[in-house]
Formats: sequence, C-alpha cells, structure tokens
Amino acid sequence: MKRFTKFGLVVVLLAISAGYAQIDSPLYRLPLETMLVQTPEGAEIAFEIVVVNTNADRAQGLMYVRFLPLDHGMLFQFPRKRVLSMWMKNTHISLDMWFVSNDGEIVHVVEHTTPESLESISSQEPAAVVVEVNAGLSSLLGVTPGTVIEHRSFDNQNSKP
Repeated sequence: MKRFTKFGLVVVLLAISAGYAQIDSPLYRLPLETMLVQTPEGAEIAFEIVVVNTNADRAQGLMYVRFLPLDHGMLFQFPRKRVLSMWMKNTHISLDMWFVSNDGEIVHVVEHTTPESLESISSQEPAAVVVEVNAGLSSLLGVTPGTVIEHRSFDNQNSKP
C-alpha cells in the first residue's frame, strides 16, 4: 500500500509540474500584441502574438504548451539579422514557422514542424524574427515568402502598435 501511495504522489507531483510549465510559458506571462499579415490576395489577417526578446524567453518559446488558439502566435525577436535556427524540443504542438526580415517580409516558411523534434530548422537566409503559429495556417492563408507582416518589430512604414 505504501508503494502505491508513493507512486500516486509522484504522479500527482509530475502532473502539477507539467501544468506549471505551461502556465509559466511566455505565452501566458507576457502581454498580447496585434500583428497584421497582408496576404497575397490583399486580405489583412490579425494575430494576437507574444513578443519574446530575451535569451530565456526565446529558449523556452512554446515549450510545454499543449494548445494555441488559431489567431495566436509567438514572435521571436533577435538582436541582429542572421541565419536563424530553431528546434521543437519539448514543444507538444506542430507549428508553422515564418522567418522574417527587418522590413517585415517573410523570407522563408516551414510548415508542419514535428513536435518534440531535435532537428534544426533553418531560416536558410538571414532573418531578424521568427513567427510561430499553428501548423497549417501558412497554406490556409496563402502565406509564402514575400508575404508582409506589420508590427512594431519591423521597419515597414505601415507598422501599427
């Protein structure tokens, strides 16, 4: 009986710590901001995003998150434009990644990442920002290289706060 009680206690503690990891995500700690995506067809799609710009928040990203609303995402802001690499370690949901230049133009799109993968995902060319959204949204919205994003993080003239 004692053995079962100890096992039960361990299971409960693990469940609590897993829930805490999701709650402590930058997705829930940081304020939401609006980001606009200009589709090739001329539509303007609004996303509510969290901007992560510290090493700690960029390292954690969407790790341990099990649900991301369709109109939400995370914008990873880096100090300088360079070839960027991401991975999916401890990320439980499949994502699309948009690698974006300083002017808000998407330079590379990676669709349907593999959850939990340790494989490096590269921007293939210099980028300053990575935006992560739910898998499948790129093809659904027609987001491809050349699509423009408006947000305060970019040097485009139409940026909105």
